[in-house]
Amino acid sequence: MALNSLARWHRWLIAIALTLTSWAAMPLLVWAQLSPVLIEEFLSDPEQTEPRDPLLPELPVSRPLSPLEQVALEVELDELAIEAESLYLAGQEADAFALWMRELRLRRILGYEKELAAVQRIGLRMWENSRADEVQLITLRLRQIQADLFSQAQPDQALLEALVAGFETLRDVDAAVAVYETLIERAMQASDRDEQQRLLERLASLRESWFRFEVAGQTYAALLALLEGNDELQEIEYLKGAIRNYEDAAQLRQAIDYQRQLLRKYEQVVQPQPIPSLTLAIARNFRELGSLPQAQTFYSTTYSVALAQGQTDVASEALRDLADIYLAEGQSEDVLYLYQQRLAVERLSYNGYGMMQTFDQIGQFFESQDLPDNAIAAYQEALIIAEQLNYRDGYFKLRLQQLLYEQGRLNVPLLEAHLANPVGPLQDPDAWQGNIQP
Repeated sequence: MALNSLARWHRWLIAIALTLTSWAAMPLLVWAQLSPVLIEEFLSDPEQTEPRDPLLPELPVSRPLSPLEQVALEVELDELAIEAESLYLAGQEADAFALWMRELRLRRILGYEKELAAVQRIGLRMWENSRADEVQLITLRLRQIQADLFSQAQPDQALLEALVAGFETLRDVDAAVAVYETLIERAMQASDRDEQQRLLERLASLRESWFRFEVAGQTYAALLALLEGNDELQEIEYLKGAIRNYEDAAQLRQAIDYQRQLLRKYEQVVQPQPIPSLTLAIARNFRELGSLPQAQTFYSTTYSVALAQGQTDVASEALRDLADIYLAEGQSEDVLYLYQQRLAVERLSYNGYGMMQTFDQIGQFFESQDLPDNAIAAYQEALIIAEQLNYRDGYFKLRLQQLLYEQGRLNVPLLEAHLANPVGPLQDPDAWQGNIQP
């Protein structure tokens, strides 16, 4: 398996681990059919519902709370939140969750800004503790807010961002994406390119953070189309985003297309430093696809350009990968030549570890070619370096001993030699007589 495949698999393992960590409670969140009564209780207007909540003042006539009354209510709700937290920490979770839901329902009287802030705090608690019914109720409320905001000609942008954050807190990523897509459509209709770009950036980040790599790559592609080459530095960042996500989605053909675009962009803006690493990545993607001629071409380019720029680590990696390809194809002379070139590169950079590893590969290569003397010479060179580094010297000593023994150049005492001086039978120990007194 190619190294970029291993790296991609490693990224996938990290993604899976993060997903399992953040969704640890997810298997317990089994959606059930909520009671209409329960839905009505939570979604109904707390100012119009009877009996009124004790935290709400009794009014002689039906009217909204005054600003002063709202301030007083907010103070009481803050105290209610503290009480719920105390109950939760004391292990009285059912009472704590009931208070939090009551707080959240009353927060809507203070406006969407206060309510959505509470949704993120309380919704996270509900999700973490597998409170499926509460999560469903909060999600329904967010959809009410979404419908109301979208019915407005000019919805408040900050509220929409808070709404998206609420959906993300409840792991309703599809709803969050839907909000962004609606806003992007509106920005397109208004010919507001700056707003389109900002929203697409947020959408790409959201999709990537939730491991939806293919659609995230498509979103970066949309950003590139929107730029039309007017911002070279921004274009480079979007190209990197597209490459990263298409690679993680195992869409290597698409990744290569964008890598080649990025290569041309580096050449246009005269940024030679990133080019060797980029051509190495292209070579590895071609190799992963089985397109070996293209891979070999880009490996050779990588080696030449990296060496010219003094990037010996990249040059060494290109030589190693090329040697692996030729080794698999049985091109022995080319393999040995590439190993020798890699040794020269490692010497150039004074990389003892790299030289040791290369001598190890040369030794294994000579063993496979049934050239034990050459293999012994390579392992001896590796052992000298290993002893200087105090690393893997035991491994190389063992390889040498095995080869020397097979060549009859290492004598191992026979069993008879050990039996010539047998060890006598063990004697029973004396019983302990206590500490010897002087």
